[in-house]
Amino acid sequence: MIRFLRARFARNGMQTTVRDMIVHFREVWGPERGNNRYLHQIFPRGGPQKQGNRLAGLLRTKGEH
Repeated sequence: MIRFLRARFARNGMQTTVRDMIVHFREVWGPERGNNRYLHQIFPRGGPQKQGNRLAGLLRTKGEH
C-alpha cells in the first residue's frame, strides 16, 4: 500500500484518490480485500487516503493542518 501511494505520487505529483486505490487493489488483491470497507479497516484513523498518505510520508490532504 505504501509503495503504491509513493509510486502514484511520484508519477502524478499528487495524492491518489480512494477510488483509484480501490480500482488498483481490487485487481491486485481481488474483490474480497480490494474494496472500500477493507481499506478503511487497514486505516481506521482518517481513512486510506489521509492516514495512508501520512504514513507514506506524502503531503497532507486538503484541510489537514
